[in-house]
Amino acid sequence: RKVGPVTEARGGQPIVTVPEMFKAIDATLKDERMQAGLRKRGVDLTKLFCAPRTIGNFGRPEESTHRLVRLDCFDRRANPTNVFATPIEGLFATVDLDRMAVLDVTDVGIVPIAPGAFPVGAKGPFRARRPIEQSAPRGRNVKLAGSTVQWENWRFHLRFDPRAGVVLSQVAYRERGSDRSVLYQGFISEIFVPYQDPTAGWYYRNYMDEGEYGLGTSSARLVPGSDCPLHALYLSPVLPGALGTADTLPDRICIFERAHGEPSWRHFDFVSEAVDSRPDVDLVVRFIATVGNYDYLFDWTLDAKGGIAFRGGASGLDSVKGVTAQKLSDPTAAADTTYGPLVAPGRAGIWHDHFFSLRLDVDVDGPANRFMLDRLKTYAPNTGPRKSMWRVESESATREPVRLHMSGEHPAQWRVASTGRTNALGYPTSYVLHGDMSAMPLVDPTDPPLARAGFANHQLWVTRHDPKELWAAGDFPNQSTPGQGLPAWSEQKRKLDGEDIVLWYTIGFHHLPSSEDWPIYNIGWHGVQLRPYNFFDQNPAHDIPPVPARRRR
Repeated sequence: RKVGPVTEARGGQPIVTVPEMFKAIDATLKDERMQAGLRKRGVDLTKLFCAPRTIGNFGRPEESTHRLVRLDCFDRRANPTNVFATPIEGLFATVDLDRMAVLDVTDVGIVPIAPGAFPVGAKGPFRARRPIEQSAPRGRNVKLAGSTVQWENWRFHLRFDPRAGVVLSQVAYRERGSDRSVLYQGFISEIFVPYQDPTAGWYYRNYMDEGEYGLGTSSARLVPGSDCPLHALYLSPVLPGALGTADTLPDRICIFERAHGEPSWRHFDFVSEAVDSRPDVDLVVRFIATVGNYDYLFDWTLDAKGGIAFRGGASGLDSVKGVTAQKLSDPTAAADTTYGPLVAPGRAGIWHDHFFSLRLDVDVDGPANRFMLDRLKTYAPNTGPRKSMWRVESESATREPVRLHMSGEHPAQWRVASTGRTNALGYPTSYVLHGDMSAMPLVDPTDPPLARAGFANHQLWVTRHDPKELWAAGDFPNQSTPGQGLPAWSEQKRKLDGEDIVLWYTIGFHHLPSSEDWPIYNIGWHGVQLRPYNFFDQNPAHDIPPVPARRRR
């Protein structure tokens, strides 16, 4: 019941709040210079939307002394419910949020506003499809007691954070009547999205979607039967509002069991002709955040095999640039597609990247852990006719920094092992980090956007736990100075062996837009898993019940 200590933001700016955004839009549309530029383009000033965008840090004095956003606008006449479909290119305003004043208006030239109505989703006729639904006719296997979730042998604490969204804590697996810790805490630590267009209206578009806008505060209401199954458990978290209110956010989290329609494991004994197959079912915790034109889907999944997985998906709209060309045969098409292809007439989808940083504070059978590199190395055997084989050579990381890349040429298994517990065979209990192949940045590391998002330069970081080190790009990445967050923390050379360690995994992908991205972008998923490795004495999914005998329909 007390206000905590005030922390001064150093080296950057706090998250941009929703009230600030609306005030910045209002200030921009009232500015005479902006109105003049819009009238030159024949725009109806009553049917506009302007997008407040964070500006990054390019070393200019005002970026360290002012709290800034830059606004560009969209014509809503043809697309009243799809505000990003019709950009007004070449005109933008810079607003000081502290004074709520327009500092300058830049007009780099008129680009004809592209015609066409592009509603999100067809309005009919629709393709013929009978509904396919999952259900839980006998009730859920999920138990919720306050903020603690229990499902089969899993138990964890769930909370919702204004910046990170869903946070899982104290994730434990119950075995023989006692809880065994696996993950102390897991959440998305940052999302970095740099666009690849150097022109005046685009070069600054290199967003820290989490640290500049907040995933929790940007979360969207979930649609039952589409975003999540109808039988899901829906939760409505309460968050502190920007103006000091306690805001209830309806249906922001869903929890549901998912039957994949495939086996968890199976075997056919060809001698006895006995077949045994067990269905794969897992538990999903999901939320969705809409940051500008993008809708991000985030899943935490726990399975009956002892695994924990995270995956992030992106949908929504491509961020399009207004151009003159309507098709590739037009005379301006080559110039108009210098930084990304046409995705619709008069609209170019600019190439860009997405980098998610996932913070995994692992506690495998307690906080005293060891990070292991199990390298797969070839050798020439000294017996038999084989010329070359491979084996595993393990080593532990003793001190920071640990910065790694997944490599097909030099494969290795990344593993966190307990230093105090072994399984029945005598192996240290451990979990393997298994990630999808992840894209790395292609630009110069000293390029201003990447210089303040240094976490993206490595697929995996391992650090000694510090409760103050939560955000991969630093506490205040908005307009931040370079080198904050993981690049700085990992240089402390702290001891890792036998300590409480944190894994930071980067999920990266390059987005090359295409015509199939328009007017809505299909979800693409990318993720990472923690899988047990000698954590159990035998397969923990061995006791999954078989499906009841039933006839095929």
